[in-house]
Order: sequence, then structure tokens, then C-alpha cells
Amino acid sequence: YWLSSYSEYEKFLLSCFVSTMETSFPGDYGSMQSYPDPQPAAAAGPGCTYLHKPIIVMVMGSLMSAAGALLFLLQYSGVIEAPRSVASTCLSLGLMFVVMGLVWVPILKEKQRRKQISHGA
Repeated sequence: YWLSSYSEYEKFLLSCFVSTMETSFPGDYGSMQSYPDPQPAAAAGPGCTYLHKPIIVMVMGSLMSAAGALLFLLQYSGVIEAPRSVASTCLSLGLMFVVMGLVWVPILKEKQRRKQISHGA
């Protein structure tokens, strides 16, 4: 076997578990780390830097919705011959991403507010 002892096997499993925890989304319970954060909350940056992921999700959703709407218009005018399911899929997935980003923003703001309260108290 490539692992020589049980303790090395435990270390391997622990390293795999920690690496999966670091790649999860913020706010998930799986993203909680057992070691302290190297950057304190004050050094995280000014303004709304913690909102970059939901903003990216909303922009991508808007672009996907626009592509779906454009496909619908091009199909309706007869310019292209494509299955309607492609346009409706793009439109619905895009709207879903926009809504997900819109819901994510207040959740992150509340999390940030609670973090500031806990560090200030």
C-alpha cells in the first residue's frame, strides 16, 4: 500500500477534507475552517468587496437571459432556425442566476453585519 501507517491515512483524509472545505462557497457550513483566518475582517478591504461573487452571478445571469431573449427574437423573425428549447433554456437559467444573486446579496450583507457586531463586542 502507498500509505505506510494508519496515522498517514488519517492525515491524508484530513488534508482531503480541509481542501474540500476551502473550495466551498462562503456562507456554507462546509466552508467553516478549524484554523484562524489569516486576514482579519478589517483587512478584507473597503466597501463591498465581499459582494463580488453575487455580482458576477448576476452579470452572468443577465448575459445568459439576454442571449435567450435574442435567440427568441431571431427565431420569431425567421432569421435562424434553432430549437425553441435552446432559447427557453438560456432565458430560464439566466433568470434563475439573476434571482440567485439577488437573494445572495442580503444574506452576505447580514453575515457581514453580524461579523462586525461580533468583532466589535
